[in-house]
Amino acid sequence: MSLRAKLKRMEVHMKQEETPIVERNEANRSASKSWASLETVAHTFDEQVCYIREVRHSLDAQYGFKTFRAYRDGLYQWDSQSFSHPLSRRSVPINKLIFFDTETTGLSAGAGTQMFLLGFACFEEEEIVVRQYLLPSPDAESALYHYFLKDVGQLEHLVSFNGKAFDWPRLKTRHAYLRDTVPHLPQFGHFDLLHSARRMWKNELPSCKLSVIEEEKLGIERNVDTPSHLVPLLYFDFVREQDPGLIASVFEHHEQDVLSLIALYAQLTEKVINWEEQTSLNERLQLAKWHQRNGELEVATTMLTSGINAPQEQSSQKGEAYFYRGYAYKKKQLYEQAVADFKKALKDETLRFKSANELALIYEHYLKDFTKAFTYANQALSFATIEKERLQALKRINRLKQK
Repeated sequence: MSLRAKLKRMEVHMKQEETPIVERNEANRSASKSWASLETVAHTFDEQVCYIREVRHSLDAQYGFKTFRAYRDGLYQWDSQSFSHPLSRRSVPINKLIFFDTETTGLSAGAGTQMFLLGFACFEEEEIVVRQYLLPSPDAESALYHYFLKDVGQLEHLVSFNGKAFDWPRLKTRHAYLRDTVPHLPQFGHFDLLHSARRMWKNELPSCKLSVIEEEKLGIERNVDTPSHLVPLLYFDFVREQDPGLIASVFEHHEQDVLSLIALYAQLTEKVINWEEQTSLNERLQLAKWHQRNGELEVATTMLTSGINAPQEQSSQKGEAYFYRGYAYKKKQLYEQAVADFKKALKDETLRFKSANELALIYEHYLKDFTKAFTYANQALSFATIEKERLQALKRINRLKQK
């Protein structure tokens, strides 16, 4: 590089240094006021900065259809339930729940995706407390994880929305790189509400995105909100400009995400526990199948019987109720009742193959009536719509011929 070019470069730096100290202090004071207006404070760890925002809401504040107090009281219902369920917090104190969510620079699992906002809501006496931890630059991860893990160490159980597959694995990966400089990662329990919501409403809602569930099931409207796809762009602008105003809407978007987890967990709890008053037949069917999967056959049978006896519901849904009640009866070794239900489920076109196959199985293995088993195996073959079903029916027919 020529001497003239070097002098030119030095001249640029000298002009930058000539910025009056008063102007720089004024800019810093302005930024401080902006952070203060966001209820956010800078914390330093190992010469790195993490911005921490804390917001408190009264339990009597309305959010969606109910107040936070009503949501909390609904969650207390788990304490009096005798059945087991994947959503039960019976052994977890209310104030040990972490309603957890993150914001990232992308959705991929690659090295280029970074978690820049960690946060959670929790119950504290008469308030809901929301704490958010912002990464101001990519080189400040130690401070981010130090303060986040320091605060969540007293809590026990995560409540997230797709956190098992997305948020928590990424956090664990980043922690592995930093584990020598930050607190250890606690062993949390985990309720992932995305899977529960899909079980309940995948056949009812156009999508099981949190924003759709908020509007359709929780009475929550985001009138002014930053769309999720714009959140990374705003963060990139913030990193470049370090202007707190650029990140304000991201804080608000994330805050609403964690508050909605409280409402969603309480709503799902109501559906599970107070199902007689709180569920449609479709929801009842999904809950009954969920209970069957968990081995709670008595609860599942009771739910399905109530759905079958409800006169106003559609016959197609009743066909599904008959089928799954028959399956529960079979598991309980009540084979005659199971046969009666599977015969009624045969009228449902979508269940014809499954019902005929179950009838053939019961008659062959449990009632030892090979003639009827052969009849229903042939029916199953006639109802088969894919090659796998056809081969399954043929295998049973050939075996029954030998018998």
